[in-house]
Amino acid sequence: MVSSRLVDLPDSPEGPARKPVPEMMDSAFGKIVDIAAKPVFSGRFARYIMSRQLKTKKKHEAWFRFAGKPIRFLLREFAIVTGLPCGPFPRRSKMKLKESIAEKPYWPVIFGKSEVVTVASVIKMLRRRTVTDRKIRIKYACLAILSSVLLPTSLKMKICREHAEAIEDLGEFFAYPWGRLAFDLLMVSIRERDVVALSQSNIAVKGFVLALQLVMVEAVPALTEVVLESCSSSEADSEDDGFNPSDRFGKKQTLNTAHARFVDKTDNVLVHSLLLEDPERPIDESTLVWSDEEHDETVENMIDLINVNYQFSTSHFVGGVSRSEVDRLREASSVSSKSKKPKKPVSVPQSNDAGYIADLVIERLKPQLQNFNNKIEQFSTRVE
Repeated sequence: MVSSRLVDLPDSPEGPARKPVPEMMDSAFGKIVDIAAKPVFSGRFARYIMSRQLKTKKKHEAWFRFAGKPIRFLLREFAIVTGLPCGPFPRRSKMKLKESIAEKPYWPVIFGKSEVVTVASVIKMLRRRTVTDRKIRIKYACLAILSSVLLPTSLKMKICREHAEAIEDLGEFFAYPWGRLAFDLLMVSIRERDVVALSQSNIAVKGFVLALQLVMVEAVPALTEVVLESCSSSEADSEDDGFNPSDRFGKKQTLNTAHARFVDKTDNVLVHSLLLEDPERPIDESTLVWSDEEHDETVENMIDLINVNYQFSTSHFVGGVSRSEVDRLREASSVSSKSKKPKKPVSVPQSNDAGYIADLVIERLKPQLQNFNNKIEQFSTRVE
């Protein structure tokens, strides 16, 4: 992820620092920087979890079954694992933001005459210390992190101009509910993926999809344990091959589907269906609501059972599709899409010849002329 590249970038003019500056760690982005110490994001693991989604009526809430138990993915859980502000959006409209950009754009202040700036170029400028101003470096890091939070991670992504304008005042920038925006993008992507889409080798998901993995890691501590054990065993195996202890800092722990399947099939795994709040970063749950959320009595009953420590098991959840059923649905979807393809319009050669145009008109009017002739014949018969 992009933020893992930014841990040691913002530093003082006196020299490079190994830790992020206090302003960054104390801000709303501080916990995002800390994520670099956690297992690296795995797209296969995210798809594995998304394929185990429970069907509910909720629009802004998702539930996943793991180790026979339900795990909630809500705006509250997103706020806990990311630390990002997730309150309601401010009343200031996008139109007003565009008007302020037109009056006095901030983009040239931080990026000069560059019309296009990518995440990769920002990281390069930070590493090479092209820019030494402390606040500008912090803003560069924030913009790069924000790009990875709101969009699928790619170093080729362009820095959004509106984000650059919003970062002029760091206080307002950190207070903006970027978390709610990222969560909403992610939930829309999750809801749009059906069983056929999830069975594909590659799927595109918008928003901060890493948050889904972070929630699962917090909800199921055994996932982190199995990753650490696999890393320890691999390091032990490599000692005989001239293993250099300094190399371990360059290696990243990866959570893959093999780990997930192993823990998923293990009996009596500890699972926190509802995440515990981070005492160092308390959140106001009253602000983490959606005005258009749907009521689902089944979900309410499930939460009540969780609160009384009810022991769920795999047998409590029914449904799902087998591999053969997915193949059948994919084939049916393919046939349906082919039948819906619009027919290619018949190409008519263009010509300015009067005779050609007359023939074309007569050809188009043939059905009407034939009908007219039939009526004349009927009328003549009656007259006779």
